[in-house]
Amino acid sequence: MELDPATLAQRDLYKLMIGCIVPRPIAWVSSQSSNGINNLAPFSFFNGIGANPPAVSIAITHTGDRPTGRKDTLSNILDLGEFVVNVVNESVAAAMNETATNYPADVDEFAAAGLTPTPGQTVRPPRVAESPVSFECSLHTTVPVGEGPGSATLVVGIIKHIHINDAVITDRGYIDVHKLQPIGRLAGNSYCYVHEVFELVRKSLSS
Repeated sequence: MELDPATLAQRDLYKLMIGCIVPRPIAWVSSQSSNGINNLAPFSFFNGIGANPPAVSIAITHTGDRPTGRKDTLSNILDLGEFVVNVVNESVAAAMNETATNYPADVDEFAAAGLTPTPGQTVRPPRVAESPVSFECSLHTTVPVGEGPGSATLVVGIIKHIHINDAVITDRGYIDVHKLQPIGRLAGNSYCYVHEVFELVRKSLSS
């Protein structure tokens, strides 16, 4: 099958993309409004960028139920210039799903999902205490991609502080993925576990 994206409806194209780009890590983003209301929402168009400086990217899609088209998370990040990316593992999957609900802007998703907001070290938005890893971030830049339904704003954040639960770190200072127990996003209502891993040693060419 050969497809020209220009000939597909936006919704059909979206479904194809989220079915092919899998599994996707989940950024559970905590932010705060200018009047102090906490917000927590998951985003699966998320990844790391580099380590010098340590940076992450999150794509936040357009929403049709806000006059500006901005989700609360994006509005908060633009207002305060700060946010926290919390890692989602098996133990908090149900709570994460609760925070995906399209609550009004004045609802604190921490309270709605029964989660514990913990003050950050360098940013105003709280982190999720139940999450095994949290990255406190400052806004570096935003890049709008497209307009209207199906469009998104790419948010680039610089990691200013990292919280890691000691239980998921090995004696050598690495993350043990079996103890981290992250989950990945698939299409529709589907997610995946990371229970099996395999290794491939990268070949090195001699000079």
